[in-house]
Amino acid sequence: MIVTLYGMWHSHPVLAARLMLERKGLEHNVRDALPGLHPLAVRAAGFPGRTVPAMRLGDRMVQGTLSISRALDEVVPAAPLFPADPGARAAVEAAERWGHDELQPVATRVFRWAGATDNRVRAWMATEVIGWPLGSVLGHGFTPVMAYYASIVGADSAAVRADLAGLPALLDRADALIADGVLGGPDVNAADCQVLASLRLLAAHEDLRPLLEARRCGRLALARVPNFPPGPDATRPVPAVLPREWLPAA
Repeated sequence: MIVTLYGMWHSHPVLAARLMLERKGLEHNVRDALPGLHPLAVRAAGFPGRTVPAMRLGDRMVQGTLSISRALDEVVPAAPLFPADPGARAAVEAAERWGHDELQPVATRVFRWAGATDNRVRAWMATEVIGWPLGSVLGHGFTPVMAYYASIVGADSAAVRADLAGLPALLDRADALIADGVLGGPDVNAADCQVLASLRLLAAHEDLRPLLEARRCGRLALARVPNFPPGPDATRPVPAVLPREWLPAA
């Protein structure tokens, strides 16, 4: 079976799908799209929607992490992403849904606001993620793209400031899921992939890294995904551009 993953290196939902494939031990092809042009790339590949991650599993086409996790278990039952026990499965499904609905949008808004607000982040993306030279110059070319993608998720200053104020409570929830054994067990499950991917994007921000390192969930995300985003030259964190007065205490 030929497996192909479509997405972008710096996308945390795409990271979640990559972690699922690693759990399954499935060799796969990667079709990395240029940031901002990913809707065109997936539509050109024949997918009905515009979002990533998008995955071909043989003749099957799946989009979105919640659908991908279930499709992978159907196609490859070995190394399951969901426990067989009904109670344990329900706990993993609830944690996966929480990670998708509540945690993932926060990581999205914070990153997109940073990219739309400061050229240092756009230059970082051009240089560290895409591998282009002269990132500080080319980063300006991403300005309208980042502004558009920030606007469609409501990533304005008020929303992101509220997201950061609420971040400690989200990290408390993730820590509790680890304490309850839902996350961080020896067998990686769908909730691990979903939640840790968003935590890892948050930890990629230089100004949020101390907060994540101080938390059990953040340390787990950093240990499971030591290099993110894994672009051609991703060696530096996302530059610290978040206002200091918005940052929760570590």
